[in-house]
Amino acid sequence: MTIDRLLPEQWDPDTLVSLERWRQGHLLKMDRGTWIVPAWQDDPVTGERSAGAAVGGVRARSALLSDTGYSVVVSQTCDIAGGPAKRHPLVSVCPVRDVSAFPTDKIQQIKDHQVTEYVWLTQPPAVGAAWAVDLRAVVPVSKGLLAAHDPVEGFATIEEELILGRRLVSKLSRPAVHDALAGPVFESLRRLLSKCKKSQAWCDDVEQFRLEVVEGSPLLPKRVRLLVLTDHPFSPTEKKQLRDEWKSHKKALKDAGINWEPIHFLTVDKCSVRLYRRNTVPIDVPTLDRGRFA
Repeated sequence: MTIDRLLPEQWDPDTLVSLERWRQGHLLKMDRGTWIVPAWQDDPVTGERSAGAAVGGVRARSALLSDTGYSVVVSQTCDIAGGPAKRHPLVSVCPVRDVSAFPTDKIQQIKDHQVTEYVWLTQPPAVGAAWAVDLRAVVPVSKGLLAAHDPVEGFATIEEELILGRRLVSKLSRPAVHDALAGPVFESLRRLLSKCKKSQAWCDDVEQFRLEVVEGSPLLPKRVRLLVLTDHPFSPTEKKQLRDEWKSHKKALKDAGINWEPIHFLTVDKCSVRLYRRNTVPIDVPTLDRGRFA
């Protein structure tokens, strides 16, 4: 059995027409998920009990993963309908969670794109609901299920739908970096930008943040500095908050065996391909809302 065996010999015209209604970001009325567990022993993570199978065997489990009754389509729109889509019998969806019981500060963090695993739904079908896409589980479903349902809007604008796509790309493509950087340093930078973006104009002129590995590798860095790519040269006043933020991590990095170097501001047109491609890694800061800079 392969994916090719799941494709119809000839696509039904009505099915193709039905699929044309769908795009990435639409909600599907589906609350179940499927995952694979070891069948010969108890699963130490999910708690599933052993099925007594031979060593190395696996089994599929299915249960409710969405407490809203919905999942969101995360496959690219071109993989749902159109020419290339005919090679894809399945689409990927993520469960939609009701986060209204979360602490108020965490709900605000989700709205501000500060929580990696959640994407805020700006227009849930239940008026006034606090719902978010949970990116921690991706479930394959047959396109036949999409064809049998009407798509439901979950985002108020196309621009907000595009944020979902960017978050997915960022989650799948983010590079592996040292824990001392990926955790406290990057998270602190995201919090600063989320706070400053509400009142500081310079935030709109930042194209991207990157970590420059001056010596070593991203996983085993010996010397690093923060690279800030901007639309125009920043004044000393515009640079101050970011300088102070980066400087605040100097001691923690030293304790982790990483040498700290002063922050480096560079306009986009002055950034060499060598520096961008080979010596730096991107820092995902969703509140910049710039997408991917290629």
